Amino acid sequence: MSNGGLLEKAAKQQTGNADLGHTEPSGSSKPSRQNDMNSNSRLAMLILGGMVVPYFIVMWFGGIFIGENAGYLSAAVLFISGGAIWISIGRPAPASLPTIAVGMSFILLLSSNFAIALLLTGEMSLGQIEHDEETDELVLKIRQNGGSGTYDASVTIAQGSYSYTSTSSLTIDKEDGQGDYGRLKIPIQAFYNENALPDSEYRIIVEIDGNTWERNLDSNALSRTLTGVDVTATPSFKTQDCEGSTKDRCLSGVALDVTAGLLGSSQEFIAAMPFADYDLDVVMTYEGSDSIDYPVIEVRHTTATWLSVGGEYGSGSAYIGDSGPSMRLGGSTVAQDIDRSVILKEDWMESGFGCYSLTIVGQNLDPWSTESIQHTSYYLYEETNLNDAGQYTSESWNAVQSC
Repeated sequence: MSNGGLLEKAAKQQTGNADLGHTEPSGSSKPSRQNDMNSNSRLAMLILGGMVVPYFIVMWFGGIFIGENAGYLSAAVLFISGGAIWISIGRPAPASLPTIAVGMSFILLLSSNFAIALLLTGEMSLGQIEHDEETDELVLKIRQNGGSGTYDASVTIAQGSYSYTSTSSLTIDKEDGQGDYGRLKIPIQAFYNENALPDSEYRIIVEIDGNTWERNLDSNALSRTLTGVDVTATPSFKTQDCEGSTKDRCLSGVALDVTAGLLGSSQEFIAAMPFADYDLDVVMTYEGSDSIDYPVIEVRHTTATWLSVGGEYGSGSAYIGDSGPSMRLGGSTVAQDIDRSVILKEDWMESGFGCYSLTIVGQNLDPWSTESIQHTSYYLYEETNLNDAGQYTSESWNAVQSC
């Protein structure tokens, strides 16, 4: 019994040891799974810090690795990304094999990130075409989000059979709320041929890095040649101090208005030209002699100036072509009956009853044109209202077809 008991106890102890030996591998699987999880976590951190974060930095701040501040920005990205990876793998010694291996992998990953960023850079497109009034240039915006670098650009501007071509360099080096872009500037005088209005549009063709765009240009900004002018003389009458005691109304003077711009197809309507440069010369003649020789009016982009001669011809400045094609010329006195500045008849060089010719000459200026155009209006100044005593009691000033 006792031997059986001892044998039985020994057998049970051996069975227990066997059971313990059998369950040991099962218990050791927990650290293995934990190591796998840590490895996956480190791999995720490596990808996140080495590729994802730098990639979005490149896309959000396009061109920072190539621009003027490339050194500072690149160092900052490398330091932050490298630090994140070093922490994620457990902060090994700098000279250790894992650190060196991960560093090499990081450089390769970052390099591939640059390649991805370049491949996924926004497609180049033609943005706004604006007119810079100060420099009188066309400004083309070429957009490419996340882009950078310099490209050869070819620009062709055509109007009918006429064509202008130029080549220049485009650099994507600016940024606004819509993204990255570069600018091309083309002086209008370099390609101007003739008015775009009323039906001769300019078309631009831009070719850059295998991309081609076509667009019509603003016809208003490309109509610079004066084609229509007109002039009128509005009479002012007074009821006192007339020559001859029998007259109760007589001519005091005239107020002059000029119109200049683009003559319509009907030959009757003149449209404003806000970007034209020209001179206007206004002369009124009586029986072949000058009656009013108005100072030359110089018009430069809606601003008109002339010699005021001490106020004899008003202030010496006005605007034309901005809100309309017409403007009033100044005189020495404001007439109450028409509420206008007039040139008094007593200041005319020649005067008398009869027919007056009022001529305006518009002279185009380089580089737009050298042609001149003119128009003449005619006015009949005469005595009216003959009374029973055979005397005239009034005067009139009326437009007529010819003298």
